[in-house]
Amino acid sequence: MGLALLFGLVSVGAALFTATNSYNYAILHAQELETGNLLVTSGGAFGLAMLAAAVAIVAIHAYDA
Repeated sequence: MGLALLFGLVSVGAALFTATNSYNYAILHAQELETGNLLVTSGGAFGLAMLAAAVAIVAIHAYDA
């Protein structure tokens, strides 16, 4: 259960990072300011969140048996 919890927390953290970057992008884009790499980092964090969630689900089922 430890690995599932670890990857679950990583997934939640990456999802929060995705939401923060997306919100910052929307604000800066509305103000017509430079957005930099906010969408790239947001996409990377989203990918990390999905991967960590998948590994957490696998860890739950692997240690369930």
